[in-house]
Amino acid sequence: MPAEEATPAIVLRTRDYMESDRIVTLLTEQMGKLGGIAKGAKASRRRFEHRLEPFSHVMLYFRRRPHGQLVFITRAEAAGLQPFRLEDDLGRLALGAYMLELAEALTSEDAEASGAYHLLTEALAALGAGEATTALRQAYELRMFRWAGFGMQFDRCRVCAESQGESQAQSQVGSTAVYFIIGRGGIVCARCRESVPEGGIRLGAASAAALTELGRVPMTAAAAATAAGADGALAIARFIASVVDRKLRSVEFLDSVIAPATRA
Repeated sequence: MPAEEATPAIVLRTRDYMESDRIVTLLTEQMGKLGGIAKGAKASRRRFEHRLEPFSHVMLYFRRRPHGQLVFITRAEAAGLQPFRLEDDLGRLALGAYMLELAEALTSEDAEASGAYHLLTEALAALGAGEATTALRQAYELRMFRWAGFGMQFDRCRVCAESQGESQAQSQVGSTAVYFIIGRGGIVCARCRESVPEGGIRLGAASAAALTELGRVPMTAAAAATAAGADGALAIARFIASVVDRKLRSVEFLDSVIAPATRA
């Protein structure tokens, strides 16, 4: 029999299987994204004590099966890991569900993903301790894509490499625009725009500066930071659609609860 293994994990998604089993997708600290089957979890909630639900932060114990990708989950314990308190607020639930789905979309089975695990842990902890805001959402998006190798840049032109002067942009709101080019993952300045053939999304100076800052602030401070406006939200959404090969189901509900244009 394969040896029992253990790793901290966050439950991303679950679904019932057969009459009494449950299939669980988790993001783990040591084994990347992992799919597992919990025998009897549906019929006997007591065995796993409701620890195999989305947002659960657990020490996962499992055995690998000789055949098939799903591991056999033997138990899940709290083990002193930080719980995420989201259930008392609709905004937190909506943003939390989006965080889980984006993490799942950007990770692969058995590929190293400790950075994504820690990012998700920090984001859900910040969400549970504060308010669900557009700024927190944008900070998480920027960090998760940077981890995945798709970093977005909003402070320096991709053509001439000139800094766009964040402090000046913040003090002269709307006076200068830049253009986010999806294929380049960054902005080009107004002076270089004519030399770039790709279509671009016009960003006001304030939104570009806000996204630059959100890529730097600690996740614990992101919720209270200044969010980019609708133009910045559109740039990120278009970039995500260019990278992720499927529509994220949680986006529509999240946007109905926390609208980027009104919760900046």
